[in-house]
Amino acid sequence: MLRQKFSQFLTSNEIPHSMAIAWAVVDEQLVVKRLSEAFYQSVRKPISQILNHKLQQSYSNIAEIDITLPKSGAQTYHWVNDRGVGVQGVFTPYESKSGLWCLNVSELALDDRWLMDLHPDYEHAIQSSDEWLQQIEAVITSSPSDVFKVAVNQALVLTDSKVGYLHLYDERSDEMTLTAWSDSALKMCDIPQMTHAPLDEAGIWADSIRTQEAVIHNDYATEHHKKGLPDGHFQLNSHMSVPIRYRNHIVGVIGVGNRVKPYTAVDAKSLTIFASIMWHCVELPKSMRVLTKQSEVIRSQREKLSHTLVQLIGAVSDAVELKDAYTAGHQKSVAQIAYLIGERLGLDTDRLEGLKLGALIHDIGKLAIPSQILTKPARLTAEEYALVKMHPQQGADVVSEVEFPWPIKEMILQHHERLDGSGYPAGLTDDEILLEAKIIGVADVADSVLSHRPYRASLGMSKLVEILNSGKGTLFDSHIVEVCIELLSSHQVDNITRVAHLSLAPVTTVELDHSLFEARELMTAAGVKVAAVLSETRRSIVGVVDLHLLDLWHSPLLDTAAERTIDRNIENRRVHQVMHHEFPTIAPSVIVKDAVDLLDKHDSDYLLVIEGDEVMGCITWKILANAHVQFDDLAMPH
Repeated sequence: MLRQKFSQFLTSNEIPHSMAIAWAVVDEQLVVKRLSEAFYQSVRKPISQILNHKLQQSYSNIAEIDITLPKSGAQTYHWVNDRGVGVQGVFTPYESKSGLWCLNVSELALDDRWLMDLHPDYEHAIQSSDEWLQQIEAVITSSPSDVFKVAVNQALVLTDSKVGYLHLYDERSDEMTLTAWSDSALKMCDIPQMTHAPLDEAGIWADSIRTQEAVIHNDYATEHHKKGLPDGHFQLNSHMSVPIRYRNHIVGVIGVGNRVKPYTAVDAKSLTIFASIMWHCVELPKSMRVLTKQSEVIRSQREKLSHTLVQLIGAVSDAVELKDAYTAGHQKSVAQIAYLIGERLGLDTDRLEGLKLGALIHDIGKLAIPSQILTKPARLTAEEYALVKMHPQQGADVVSEVEFPWPIKEMILQHHERLDGSGYPAGLTDDEILLEAKIIGVADVADSVLSHRPYRASLGMSKLVEILNSGKGTLFDSHIVEVCIELLSSHQVDNITRVAHLSLAPVTTVELDHSLFEARELMTAAGVKVAAVLSETRRSIVGVVDLHLLDLWHSPLLDTAAERTIDRNIENRRVHQVMHHEFPTIAPSVIVKDAVDLLDKHDSDYLLVIEGDEVMGCITWKILANAHVQFDDLAMPH
């Protein structure tokens, strides 16, 4: 019965070979006498280094002095193999032969508790995350030239190693760039003179790039597949390296070595995380600089596009007014009033820009209306007025294919809509009407009432107040009406006219090294009296010259035979030698009244109109005088 019972169990000969049980037979000196193929595969060393050699030859980190072979039963021990993998070994006496023990080994998961006990500093590192972050902070705060060296030295602190390095890798050329060594490594050996090395010629420090994973050599001296180290290199007993990854590409390798304790996969994981964070710290400033540069380019392009758009819309506005001579300046005046109303209502700068542009072409649909109707010096018939009422829809159709960053189409389409639905073309009511369209609608009425028409004179401010108040809350937004009346009652019309709306005198540009003769020739060819002087690098305005200044340096004896040679030297002077370094400037958004005060304050003949680094033109006393005459007439009470 007993024999039958035990016959149910497998004998050693019956165990399937595919189970790959790793076992070895050792004597009392822990010399390996026999071994299984699975044991050989696990150790990963030549059979000549395993068989008839002490167990420590297979596992360099095993502490033989701590192993007591059992007389009976089984005894379990743990250690780390030369690849950093945890191993459990069970020693059992060989029953049929005295003085021999069977060793069964198996690899363990790194989360097992015994590994933390083996490395008590592991738990400490997890708990002391502030110290770990200090190592990252040291990398972040280091100068760009020292960042990699600092990173290597911090890696030594993290892994409790003696030496370390960090080298960069280029996937395209498959080449290593020798970059940084720890201070301790520099003291122990002479760094090779070479700065680059192909991957296939690189030593042990490139193993992790070749395998694309962390590599551990806890017994480097016995590694049969190792690549040689350069002459003069320090002795390497143990080594661990991990690839540095960034955006799914290997960009480098960081390695450490010669730790007293064996390296484990826990150390490899910790070093990998450190390397990843470190590289992001290195790349972040680069990315931010690139992003900032791209943002500057985008902003510059947007400003240029916006300026071009403004010029284009201004040209379209002028085209409308050329067709309708009696309403010349109407759209610009509406834009001025609408802009000021929008400012008082608290609209942001971008929205105000859109409001101004929408108001500048709110009557673009009039291009489709016959000129004889627009210029008719009498009241329109019902049929003619019905045709005029089509201009909002026709204007919206004109710009329907243009992608504006503002709701320009809606402003054009809705500026004749009224709160109670009595407007046109769609009969929209209160909340259905765009705020900008409501503002333009009120500004449109205000300028129409105050302006002269072929069939009547200006109706004056009192009539405007009466009209707006009568439609307050029913036709027009109450708040917009109140703001409009307050603005027009407290300001002269010229006070709400902006510099940008005036016909500016043209200005050209000259270089610092232009001679006075060349500057005069350029200004004469351009038909201007003022020229801005641009810097060589940033192309910003650094000075100004005008014909009056050039005349001061022009000698009346220039063409006489006696003085010709001397006086020619005067004309050969450079612009930077005579230019005005200080000159009055003004922004295009400033109101005309302030421009008058500024010109008077500087006792100058002109103001340079500048937006950003671009010269838009200049204002003279003559231009301001014409502006005053025009708007004084417009505001004349009737």
